[in-house]
Amino acid sequence: MSFAWFNGKFANTTIQLDARDRGFLLGDGLFETVAVRDHRPIWLTEHLARMEASALELGIIFDAEIIGAGVAAVLGKSQASFEALRVTLSRGSTVRGLASECIAPSLLVTLDAFNGSGLPRSVSLKVSAIRRNEHAPSSRLKTLSYMDGIAAAREVAGDADDALMLNTAGRVASTTVANIFMLRGHELITPGLDQGILPGITRRKLLDSAHKVSLTPIERGVLLEEIFDADAVFTCNSLRSARPVVKLDGKPLGTRLIEDIMKGLECEI
Repeated sequence: MSFAWFNGKFANTTIQLDARDRGFLLGDGLFETVAVRDHRPIWLTEHLARMEASALELGIIFDAEIIGAGVAAVLGKSQASFEALRVTLSRGSTVRGLASECIAPSLLVTLDAFNGSGLPRSVSLKVSAIRRNEHAPSSRLKTLSYMDGIAAAREVAGDADDALMLNTAGRVASTTVANIFMLRGHELITPGLDQGILPGITRRKLLDSAHKVSLTPIERGVLLEEIFDADAVFTCNSLRSARPVVKLDGKPLGTRLIEDIMKGLECEI
């Protein structure tokens, strides 16, 4: 089943959207996707805190009370054991002009059953020619403007499960939908926040839990060659959890102790 709550009330999956809504016209908005397991949202507070900080930076009105009410209403309809909750916040309708102020934002909250069993247990990647701009706000904020990721995913479709995207300096950034980690000895390494990445919620949880399995968390620039030489590589995001990367550009990657590490991390992923 699917449920939608739009601007204060439940709606059918078809909603009445203002023809001037900037989320639709310009991709001017934000979203968060939250895993819901057994009717319980995972890390909802962290997701909404990230959205609120991004909205403040972009000048989009974030009304915590209204958003909380919409989320609670939709979660009250939870039926499946595993679902995807999405909160979408648009600047709404404004006068013309890119710098126009937000007056009446649009809020859409949806809940859909999510069957993760059909996803591959491991991931193959291919380097995309499309780069993430580490200097642009769009690389670190979860905005509605996803065209770079869409283009990169389409570029590698048929050759790999996802695209590995580099930044403009040629360093590793992320995949189109996930953060990336590599294991080297006792170091758990991931690109730093200055590398053109989204500050993922699952990424942060893994870094904070690394010491529990005697790993040292490191955030820094990562060269592409390091991925091929790593003991193990994996991706992570809120819905797909953590998945080992077994191939990059058709070449096999190391998988040393990856399953034991993921089980050992006392982190709800």
